[in-house]
Amino acid sequence: MIEKFSLKSLADIDAGRVREAFEQAIARCEADCKDRPAVEAARKVTLTVSMSPVIEADGEMGSCNLQFQITDSVPMRKSKVYNMKSARGGLLWNELSPDEINQTTIDEPKPREVSHAG
Repeated sequence: MIEKFSLKSLADIDAGRVREAFEQAIARCEADCKDRPAVEAARKVTLTVSMSPVIEADGEMGSCNLQFQITDSVPMRKSKVYNMKSARGGLLWNELSPDEINQTTIDEPKPREVSHAG
């Protein structure tokens, strides 16, 4: 059946797959908002419609090819900064003082004494 293309009919294109992709993108953004409500940056859903003319033998446009792309984006996830020290075996970090590797805290356990029983 031939019908006029519109925003309403977009929901039926490709047996509803375009609508479903859009709804999934919205759901991912909503889930990210729930997961990270303190991150104020906007989550985005974009529907891109690409339209190209199909030229007939006489040089006139006979029809158009349309393609739909749905993309979503959420703010980048990043941790706080950890100060680490380079050592022979790799990088070292201090869980009790993540911003300064050399800082000691009162919570730090004292080094174990090694008994030299003989």
